[in-house]
Amino acid sequence: MPVPSAIELVLTRLAPALPSWRSVAGTNLAFGSIVDPESGTGRILCVVGAKTQALNNLEIVTGTGLGGRALALSRPTSVARYESARGITHHYDHAVRSENLVTAAAVPIVVDGRPRAVVYLCSTAELSLGDRWFDALDPLRRRLQHEILVEDAVHARLAQMATQVPPQSGPGAAELAAVVRELGDLSEELADPAVAARLELIRQRLGGGPSVRRGAVLPDGTQLTRREMQVLVEAARGHTNRQIAEHLGLLPNTVKSYLQDLMRKLGCANRVQAIAYARDAGWIG
Repeated sequence: MPVPSAIELVLTRLAPALPSWRSVAGTNLAFGSIVDPESGTGRILCVVGAKTQALNNLEIVTGTGLGGRALALSRPTSVARYESARGITHHYDHAVRSENLVTAAAVPIVVDGRPRAVVYLCSTAELSLGDRWFDALDPLRRRLQHEILVEDAVHARLAQMATQVPPQSGPGAAELAAVVRELGDLSEELADPAVAARLELIRQRLGGGPSVRRGAVLPDGTQLTRREMQVLVEAARGHTNRQIAEHLGLLPNTVKSYLQDLMRKLGCANRVQAIAYARDAGWIG
């Protein structure tokens, strides 16, 4: 799997999100600039609602224009009347005039302390952008930042695997188990079902087996936790407590404790009975 560049990675998350930003903001236009991690400059690479091509591929230097100011301050910035606004430079007035924009806001997307993008929301009529307007956008901002953070972790791990494992030899059992466990955790965090499914397939190809994403509720209302179900599934595969501990990143005594708890909840005297109960209930194959 090719590892995307930092810019491509952000673009895959930002572009599909722009229609939602535009809808929540109630503006005519939404566009996004993505920050080059090496130069620190932004470039507008995705636009929704534009009438011209003036904004496409426009380079935004930190500190210049509304977006550059938002990047420099690392916080949202807005102007009610762009043409007469003070406190920002007017390097990009030609593009703004081409779209007849009046009110504009810029929301920086900061991940792990680094600016990665700016979302612009603009209207051809004057709008009053107060705290409630920005508060409505905050869930979108936090979601986008989280998705980029998870994508960073996924692709960093895949890149590390590609460079660390020599073609003639494979990773050790402990390292393989750690990779399987990490891919499972990351796939559950991703909002994109397609990417999550690809990670899950990779995890299974590495020997992880189908993942356990939830616990189970017994007829009496007692609940098995997701972790207890994971331990039970591993036990059903014939693994010892030590092997289960390695696969799930636990201590053997912790695995023993989970098994005792789940057997008590199921009313089973031993793990064989617990596995049979789970199979009869259709929890495991």
